Amino acid sequence: MRKTSNSFSKQNSQQPKVFRGGEKKVMKKSLLSLALAGSMLSALAVPAFAATPSDVVGKPVQTAVEELTALGIINGYADGTFKPDNTITRAELAKIVIVATGNESAANLMANTAPSFKDVKKGAWYTGYINAAAAKGFIQGYNGNFRPNDPIKFEEVTAILVRALGYKDKYLSGSWPYNVLLQADEVGLFEGVEMANGTNATRGTVAELTENSLGANLVQYNTDGDLSNVQVKNVDQLLINKLGTSSSEVLTSVALDSDKKIQLATGAVATASNFFITGGKKLTDLLGHTVTVLKNKDGKVLAVTDNQAESNVITTKVNGDQKIDGTILTDASTTAYSTVATPVVYVNTDGVTIDTTVDQLKDDANIQLFLNSDGKAQAILVTNWNSDLQIDDIVAYTTYSIINTEAAGGSYKVDASTSITLDGKAATLADLKASDIIDVVKNKAGLATKVVATRKVVTGKVEATGTTGSDKTVKVSGTTYVTSVDTSKLTLGSEYTFYLNKDGKAVAYTSETAASSGDYAVIYDVDASNYQIILDGQVTAAEYTKVVYYSLKDQKKYTVYTNDAFAKANLKDNSLVELKFDKDTGRIKFATAVESQNSVVLANNNDAKVDSVSSSKLTTKDAASASTSYLLDANTVYLKVTVKGVDSTVTAATAADVKAGDKVTVKAEGATAKFVVITSAGAAAELPGVQGLFVSQSKVTTADGDFYSVKLNVNGEEKTFALDAAIATVGTNDIVTLKDTDASDSNYESAVVTPRTTVIATVPTVNNDLKTIKDGTTTYVATSNTKIYTVNSDNTGLATGSFADVRVAVDTVSNNYGTAKGQYQLVIVASGESYGDNSKEAGVILVVYKNN
Repeated sequence: MRKTSNSFSKQNSQQPKVFRGGEKKVMKKSLLSLALAGSMLSALAVPAFAATPSDVVGKPVQTAVEELTALGIINGYADGTFKPDNTITRAELAKIVIVATGNESAANLMANTAPSFKDVKKGAWYTGYINAAAAKGFIQGYNGNFRPNDPIKFEEVTAILVRALGYKDKYLSGSWPYNVLLQADEVGLFEGVEMANGTNATRGTVAELTENSLGANLVQYNTDGDLSNVQVKNVDQLLINKLGTSSSEVLTSVALDSDKKIQLATGAVATASNFFITGGKKLTDLLGHTVTVLKNKDGKVLAVTDNQAESNVITTKVNGDQKIDGTILTDASTTAYSTVATPVVYVNTDGVTIDTTVDQLKDDANIQLFLNSDGKAQAILVTNWNSDLQIDDIVAYTTYSIINTEAAGGSYKVDASTSITLDGKAATLADLKASDIIDVVKNKAGLATKVVATRKVVTGKVEATGTTGSDKTVKVSGTTYVTSVDTSKLTLGSEYTFYLNKDGKAVAYTSETAASSGDYAVIYDVDASNYQIILDGQVTAAEYTKVVYYSLKDQKKYTVYTNDAFAKANLKDNSLVELKFDKDTGRIKFATAVESQNSVVLANNNDAKVDSVSSSKLTTKDAASASTSYLLDANTVYLKVTVKGVDSTVTAATAADVKAGDKVTVKAEGATAKFVVITSAGAAAELPGVQGLFVSQSKVTTADGDFYSVKLNVNGEEKTFALDAAIATVGTNDIVTLKDTDASDSNYESAVVTPRTTVIATVPTVNNDLKTIKDGTTTYVATSNTKIYTVNSDNTGLATGSFADVRVAVDTVSNNYGTAKGQYQLVIVASGESYGDNSKEAGVILVVYKNN
């Protein structure tokens, strides 16, 4: 057992989370929206011990305390703490070493035996432990005294644990205390432990030293003083083996079955309630391995320890298509590996039935062979990796989580059984962050069984791009990296952050500057008069178009000539466009027509005017009073353009320069404004509507007539609005949209009802970055104005939600969307505003959980 974060995993399950509870006047956030990835995911990686002491959670000592508590070697305090920084007494250490070596019954027998130390009282709680420890040769006294209540030094703890492993002081080289310290260091007792010779040992340090000792080999001396490992049936024994009966087995499944049984080559065996895996590993990590299985007195498995020698793990590729019929040819050796009579075979951790009539192993497949002590393959693990994925975000559910990756990388479900490493070390899902590069193994059930994460980042200016053989390269701040990114999209001299995979290859990048650093330009004039130019000393044919443009990156005006067909056909006067260039000639050149058509024309007759503007939102209206809204963020670029053909001017602007009534052109990416170009100035205003969930309505009759009102739940608060007339057909939690069509009074004349049963039938597509939801041809965008609620299908459990709840509902990895019990559906009502590229603002989103 070596030091890692949360070094073992108790197998557990949680009940599915559902929306529960009744309506409240002021609603609370939904549980899903509060389930932050870090806090929620820690439950997946940390064993579900009933009472992990509160003062060790998240600290390096947590692993040791949990493991020793499970084994009954140590205990915390009644107040739920462990007090890892408190000192420990010599008597307490005697108990720990006796229990850890499986000698507690001997201590009970010797509890009333006359002590061998003068200051140890007969019948005290510690008497039997001290007597047994002395009889075993683990402890020594001081001139006939033991001093049971004195604190114990670090080196004294070390000496006692070294002796517990079977080492004898007389055979250790060097003088006290360096003889025991050197031996302890050699066998790994100090791994992850801060050495503090001469100081009083703390409870935390003792726990860590003891945990390391449990994973160390037991040794013995012969009559000549020669040292050897203690073995049972040719298997080295560890200290932990003293705590029960142990056997050597082959693990055949990555998870316990529904009866909490562990699957071994010899059959399924029940696990103890405090079952754990030593060494910071998951069952996934041990699949096909030879393991040491420790059983308690009831015959239930208490612990599993990896006992697969590294030399007997062959990681390689299959050499040619072949059957599994006794031998396997690999790239690792010119000699075929022999298999046992019936090896266990897995593809992405799923068990496979051997069929000796077909080639089940395919050429060049990634393969691991786990050899037994005779050198024969007892297990064959074929692994298909999904590689070089970049984490977008992680969404926590009740019993599992989803890792979403960038671009087309997909989404991956992880749970308590998933093995996770970060930069080669055991980790938890809470340790992973957005932008980490991961390799994933996914089984046929859709579960990610292994996640190998890398966090290596390089930031600097791109000095050059090129190729080495078939590999693309990028030079960043003096260092050249092999890369898989599209280097044609990189701008030399600009600063980027590159994300490297485990092999040091740059597989993703982000720009460190806003959009203006790219090749965006304002096209002043396009003159298609078929110019001749001098090229390489020769006069060309009359086929060139003159383009005058202003480069936003260089902040300069350029006059260039191009014969690129796409540029000649599609570039327009007075437009904003991202230019593309031939990297060899430096001339304008578009790869596709779509690239050259991705422009917006400035100051034409259809330009919209600013209706309203805030720090995060811009709303415009065109000549027909059609409204369009855009999200604004820190990367939005603002420009002022005076359009005068070749004499046009461009100046930088800020968000503060945008005023109501200004004539603007907006280039959007999704619902977000990438560029806002101001072309003139003016003034305007807006009037918002109201949307919420129906609570109740009322009618009051007075001498002046009938007065109607409706109470709506708006973002968790119940508000009352005056109406011209009662709403004819409406039910609790139906979505109501109110509009004021007569400014002469304070009533709402229009009330449109969308029943809460008006669900989207098929699972929509969600983009978390753009906060969009696509239902067929309709795209909704969730903004800060969008009201999100969660409710059960029986109309109970209403709560305010977040976009995370939407993502839970549409999670296709877990088949969450549908009409069956336990699934979700969405009801979306637009606010009436349009955003960016014709996206509709979602006014209300109702996430409905099917609980009946």
